[in-house]
Amino acid sequence: MRRGPGSLYRRWTSIRYLATRDRRDLLGFLRDREVGLGLAARLDLLRRFTAITNQVRGYHTLGEMLAVSRAILVRRRPVVLEAGCGHGSSTAKLSLAVRAAGGRLIVCDSFRGLPPNCERHQHMDGRPIEFRAGAFRATLPQVRRTVERLGAAEVCEFHKGWFADTLPALEVGALDVVVLDVDLVESTRVCLRQLVPRLAPGGILFTLDGQLRATHDLLGSAGFWRDEVGVAPPRIEGLGAAKLLVVRG
Repeated sequence: MRRGPGSLYRRWTSIRYLATRDRRDLLGFLRDREVGLGLAARLDLLRRFTAITNQVRGYHTLGEMLAVSRAILVRRRPVVLEAGCGHGSSTAKLSLAVRAAGGRLIVCDSFRGLPPNCERHQHMDGRPIEFRAGAFRATLPQVRRTVERLGAAEVCEFHKGWFADTLPALEVGALDVVVLDVDLVESTRVCLRQLVPRLAPGGILFTLDGQLRATHDLLGSAGFWRDEVGVAPPRIEGLGAAKLLVVRG
């Protein structure tokens, strides 16, 4: 690789530490011929992802963000919806991928943290998990500033409120990519009921909440899909094993 300022070598060395931690995902993204970006643009995207990770607390891995980014970048002008943005780390990253694909990003969050709840869960490894009300809270101005500073705020629109209130009122048309990071199983249930029927043909939905056994139980329930969502049980990648679950429309 050429080693001058702004060279591919410089871009690679700025993210090289990730090559050991997420080697397979990173190299797969760089080699994927269907992704509509050149090598220099992909390295730049990875460099910016790394900068965001170093500055804003997030609850996802590089591999998860690259899987979602690939789904965005293989489409032209995709409509992407993120439910649950936390402090804006994932939002900033997704906005960069969406801008590169010429699309728009719809961001839905309470911006008050998690709602009051009585849910008690087990991690997939058996550890107990509880989610207190207000956890993961960041205000809308805080998230907007994060995306303006590190991402592509011009492709984003923000919707504040509980999912049960905001999602039914959205007028967005068909959705190409949906990303859920909502923690509570009741929130997952609401999002799936509202958003799966809106997936475009060939659309894809990711949930980053597969650390919970209850998420796998819900997505693995044929009755839930038929009775509550109103669709035949879809094919779900990672069911029973992975943190990142993938539902294909």
